[in-house]
Amino acid sequence: MSVLNKAFEKLEWPKEGLSRSLEEPPDSSFGDLATTICFELPEKLKKSPQELAKKLAKRIEPEGLIEKVETESGYVNFFVNNCKLTSLVLREIEKRNSQYGHFEDLENGKVVIEHTSVNPTKPLHVGHGRNAILGDTMARILKACGHEVEIQNYIDDLGLQVAQTLTTYRPEEKPPEEKFDHFLGRQYVKFHDKVEDNPDLEDEARKVLSKIEEDDEGLAEEAREMTRKCVESNLETSDRLNVDYDLLIWESDILNSGMLSEALTRLSDTPYLVEGEGELDGALVLRLEDFGIEDKVMIRSDGTAVYTARDLSYQLWKFGEVKADLFFDLHSERPSGVKTYTTVPDGEINQNFGAADRVINVIGVEQKYPQKVVFTALKALGLEKEYENSHHLAYEHVRLPSKKFKGRSGTWIGYSVDEVLEETISRAKKEVEKRNPDADESFLKEAAEKVGVGAFRFSLISSSPEKEVVFEWKEALNFERNSGPAVQYSHARASSILRKAKEKSKEHPGDIFEEPEEYQLIKKLAKFPGAVRAASEQLRPHLLAKYASELSLLFNKFYEVAPVLNAVSEELKSGRLRLVDCSRIVLRNVLALLGIEAPCSM
Repeated sequence: MSVLNKAFEKLEWPKEGLSRSLEEPPDSSFGDLATTICFELPEKLKKSPQELAKKLAKRIEPEGLIEKVETESGYVNFFVNNCKLTSLVLREIEKRNSQYGHFEDLENGKVVIEHTSVNPTKPLHVGHGRNAILGDTMARILKACGHEVEIQNYIDDLGLQVAQTLTTYRPEEKPPEEKFDHFLGRQYVKFHDKVEDNPDLEDEARKVLSKIEEDDEGLAEEAREMTRKCVESNLETSDRLNVDYDLLIWESDILNSGMLSEALTRLSDTPYLVEGEGELDGALVLRLEDFGIEDKVMIRSDGTAVYTARDLSYQLWKFGEVKADLFFDLHSERPSGVKTYTTVPDGEINQNFGAADRVINVIGVEQKYPQKVVFTALKALGLEKEYENSHHLAYEHVRLPSKKFKGRSGTWIGYSVDEVLEETISRAKKEVEKRNPDADESFLKEAAEKVGVGAFRFSLISSSPEKEVVFEWKEALNFERNSGPAVQYSHARASSILRKAKEKSKEHPGDIFEEPEEYQLIKKLAKFPGAVRAASEQLRPHLLAKYASELSLLFNKFYEVAPVLNAVSEELKSGRLRLVDCSRIVLRNVLALLGIEAPCSM
């Protein structure tokens, strides 16, 4: 940018859009970087893009990493000095090591990310797995970019599904032999099977829900205990996925805190919350036509609040915009060492939770309108900054080739995260054993766990969130390329080369490298910090999975054409060992941001 700025100052051209005009050419023969600015200036400067490009190129004086400048059809193309770039990149990676790709000096404020938030009546199926992995990966990326990040998991323990499950669950006397969330999920399916023959069960469940909300017959405590056990079981699954939470938020605690009535009172002081008319007589309606979206009922005519009203009060709390207090207690210390807290009916007030500068809700794309209502309500309340800093990380769901997962019909059975992970790890073990026929059982078990979890996480993060994922074993368990195991294997290969070398890299000339694949790899290593920052700013974690796949592929191409241990000279061997080590560092760092372990052998 500095050489462009200097040239523009000499030419006295307007700089508007200059930084945005930089892009990477589709073909490396056109350079390492190009600017399209000359296509934006003809109207202002009354010259063609080609003329402007030639004039600009003449005023650019190559300096620093820029070796030469060329023009092509209105583009101005920049070529880097490979020797200088190599020295700079390898030295920076070695210096920063595990912090390469992190931005500790950025002051980006606090972000609250809510993700997973599964109804506490069933196990996580692979669709829920995508939610959790998206949220967890996004949290890791934001932390790397200097944000303070708080991860919340919302537990809806007051929903109808809880009452329906409790209706079927209560008569059970024997403790379940299977994992509790799987057992409970089958009870939920059983309820809906029974409803087909006995429709009155629906009315019974609604009565149970009323009793839970009113704490009649001790059902609130019974429901809380049932859902608590389900959440504990869910957390065992998230632990295995390397997914952690800072805070478990229970809906019953939110409801009892008074923040819902506080939010509605504030809305009633605006012109937007009005009495419903006609078929909405007796309801309270949030009028949003002034903001370009449909109106939304907030309080039904029977006096009950819709979920969106509760979500609004929760969103306000996340930003520290309600006076109502929540109480907290330490829930557990997870295997990762992360301390997870939970809201409780009464306990200690902790001002450290909430009060975010930005909020990201990881919720399915079908919740686009309710989320828009929540965010727009902030605007209606005059909270413009909070409105601007509310983000819905919407994602399409995971489905089977023939149908979607549905909790009530039990199509998740066989495709829960637990079951898919077990199958993935089992298949991973066979792959690891092929490569290590003499390995002992403990090594195979440990490696298979890392590879299996890596395969699962990568398969659900590698597509852009707005794309539906059709879950198929062949794709999820691809151990060759564009997969978690492929990236892990590249890291293991780099680690193996360094172990076999039994020596550290020595001094070598800066221009020692001779293969195009070596410089392609170096340039890819240089782009890692930019990839991290782009994923953070765009809230698109799949960009890092894409980067990881591309880096893995380039490392493998380098390995195929550039002998390391058998290099033709000691200087070349030292240079390539250094490149291998820097590749290992970046592969490890990108895997860490994807929540995937980096095995040293596979």
